[in-house]
Amino acid sequence: MTLTELIAVASHPPSSSGASSSPEAYISLHDIHSFTQTSTFKKSCTPPNSLAISPTHIFAAQSDKSVLNVYNRSKNSLETTIPLPEQLTAVTCSHNGGVVAMGTSSGRVNIWETSSGRYTSTPLSHLQNITCITIDPTSTFLLTGSLDTNILVWSLPHLLLPNSKKQPLRTLEYHQQPIISVLCGHGTGPSALAVSAAADSSVIVWNYQDGSLLRTFSLSSVPTCLALDPIDRGFFVGFGDGGIQMVEFSKVGNRTVELGVNGGSTTSPVENGGGGDGERSYDSPLYRADERHIPIAANAGGNRWSAEGHDTAVTAIDVVFEGNYLIAGTESGSVNIWDVATGQLFRTLTTYKAPISNVKILPPTGFSDESIVTSQLTVVPPRYHEAVKASSGSLADVDTSLPPMSLQFHSTLNSTPDPFSSTSDAEAIKRGIAYFNSSSNTSNISTAPLLTGDQITITESIKNAEDAEKIETLEKELAAMKERYKRLNEVHKQTWEEHTKWVMDVDKEKAEKMKASGPEGGEMEE
Repeated sequence: MTLTELIAVASHPPSSSGASSSPEAYISLHDIHSFTQTSTFKKSCTPPNSLAISPTHIFAAQSDKSVLNVYNRSKNSLETTIPLPEQLTAVTCSHNGGVVAMGTSSGRVNIWETSSGRYTSTPLSHLQNITCITIDPTSTFLLTGSLDTNILVWSLPHLLLPNSKKQPLRTLEYHQQPIISVLCGHGTGPSALAVSAAADSSVIVWNYQDGSLLRTFSLSSVPTCLALDPIDRGFFVGFGDGGIQMVEFSKVGNRTVELGVNGGSTTSPVENGGGGDGERSYDSPLYRADERHIPIAANAGGNRWSAEGHDTAVTAIDVVFEGNYLIAGTESGSVNIWDVATGQLFRTLTTYKAPISNVKILPPTGFSDESIVTSQLTVVPPRYHEAVKASSGSLADVDTSLPPMSLQFHSTLNSTPDPFSSTSDAEAIKRGIAYFNSSSNTSNISTAPLLTGDQITITESIKNAEDAEKIETLEKELAAMKERYKRLNEVHKQTWEEHTKWVMDVDKEKAEKMKASGPEGGEMEE
């Protein structure tokens, strides 16, 4: 089987061009090896950070309307359009597409379980709209960044739990300007990290599981987009002048960390006058606790890429599976391939006539030992009601699961002995046989007491009183019906007279025949 790597590219035409109606408003898939376009999904004006792709579907928010377009990858067509209570500003999905997480303009997080249609919404946790959203590789944590400069860490299983309080686990709040992008690393457990970029020209590396800050990088200008190395060796940022910068975690300030003897790491100076620290050993330079709060200036020289004629803003970037190519979309509509080893522009993959808003590298397929993954072919639209609105209360949780069963016991079971034991069963059978064989039971019918004359008289009196009440009720109903019929009869006569007068003016002969037949005869045919 041939190894296949696809790149998803989405455009975002200006609102003045008609947005989704523009011919350039579409999503396309390209093969990174053959440099050819494989699929096109039309009518999608997708804003930044609002494209999510699963093995079977594509989920794309729309900038000109409050809807989510769902495309079927196998059919290359729009499967459904889902209207939502408010405008979406960020979208992501789990690895298998079972959960879609959406950030809104009001600061809510909406969760949609695509296999069941279950839909939940959090309270207004962010003060401003959500700009970016991501799910970690284990589908356990959800991170959201906002214009309010904060990053919230959520427990995804907790958000899916019915009737749970939709509250974040912690807040990451060291940025001073709006969050531009936040990404989870590819590692799990103690090596799990997240990287965020903000408009304060900084990139921060986090341990999002405990909320600690690992390292702060100071950039020369405001970044426009962010991408992570496939094995978390560093990150890449794009800038408004068309440049791209690569920052390696092994190069921290004036120190370069190299692999030492027996798996240890040593540090050596990379600038004149820099002091080495070869006696100390670290698993990773990111986890030096004594240097966590010291900002590191990311040197613009040497690792800053640029190419002649490509000076428009870089709007979206991502790195291929092997880590040797970086794909970058620009404001001018070009999608360029950069060589990571040399920092040179390798070639232009495609060119749109609209700005590129999203670039995503899909997981490669075609490995010989690739396990068979079964994915759903269709999605169940969200099931939500009037409680899920932008103007709703602080909590909107739409639970589509069955309500708990309420059992009522009218008697108490005797716990000693066990009522379901074989001994209890035998005793119950014996009691039943004794009851049916008893003389009192067989003579119940013959010895039953007869009603006396007074008792019969009382019973008949009660029955007569009930009958009299029913008769009185029926007589009242009949009298009411007669009164209604009388009124209707009067109305009918008046209507007939008016109709006859009208016919007299039109057809005198016909009116005479109508008078002769009377109201009960109706209108006679000529």
